[in-house]
Amino acid sequence: MVNRLFRMVYLLMDKPQVTAKELAEKLEVTERTIYRDLDRLSLAGIPVYTNRGKNGGISLLPDYVLDRAVLTADEKTKVMEALWALKELGVGDENAVLDKLQSFFGSKAQDWIEISFSAWGDEAQAEKLFYQLKTAILQCRYAEIEYSGSRQKTTRRRIKPLKLCFKNQAWYLYAFCEWRKDYRFFKLKRISDIIALPDSFEREEVGRVLDDSYARENAGKQPVKVTLKVNKELAFRAYDEMPVVEKCENGDLHCAISVTDMEWFIGYVLSYGEYIEVIKPRSVRELLKKKAREIVNIYGND
Repeated sequence: MVNRLFRMVYLLMDKPQVTAKELAEKLEVTERTIYRDLDRLSLAGIPVYTNRGKNGGISLLPDYVLDRAVLTADEKTKVMEALWALKELGVGDENAVLDKLQSFFGSKAQDWIEISFSAWGDEAQAEKLFYQLKTAILQCRYAEIEYSGSRQKTTRRRIKPLKLCFKNQAWYLYAFCEWRKDYRFFKLKRISDIIALPDSFEREEVGRVLDDSYARENAGKQPVKVTLKVNKELAFRAYDEMPVVEKCENGDLHCAISVTDMEWFIGYVLSYGEYIEVIKPRSVRELLKKKAREIVNIYGND
């Protein structure tokens, strides 16, 4: 009954006037029950009144719409914006919450953000994976995933999923990997299969993990400062991925990056093909030459 009374107040906040018949239909009760509920609301101090006659109906006093809240107009807007973002992320039943708060605050939520987890032209597989992981995290359920690592073959792992993270244009799952006996980041695009397991785990406080984990992984490593020149043909990609130090007159870019994982970095530079050049240091140029010779040797006998 209490839930029905709250729903009635939300409905009355949403419209200046509602008939008992409309309330009865929406709340799936009789009109007699509606009038009894109105008496309960009046006794509770809710300013409900009825207008009889042909064009009559049930209303709340206009000033009731959240003069009683201790939120400023700016704070109400921020709450609505945050809920809209949660709705786009699909975290839960935010549509119902938004409808209630829109009535409660006396204003509509701004449609300010749109999110899709699929690549352009891709199917909805990424969204399905995101939903499965989100559900496992919120329900504290173990999961088994098939994962393609950067230096290993595809493996199946039992994990304790803890948090979804977004960094550098990609989604990651932060989880405890029982195979590695340690906390790991798993790139969502590399997860090819997931099975939700029936057993659960105790919820744990995760806190901030992106920056802290990066610092732990690279503790004691001396970063190498690398200067690169990117051809204007791939300038658009460089702007997306690296700090740009200077734009040359011909459109080429000079970029600078600090590298701790040199093996990854060599592969990254090679992905630019002939449209990139490492200017310095010389040691990195030599590593690239060596890798390039190895690639040439693969095709040298054709």
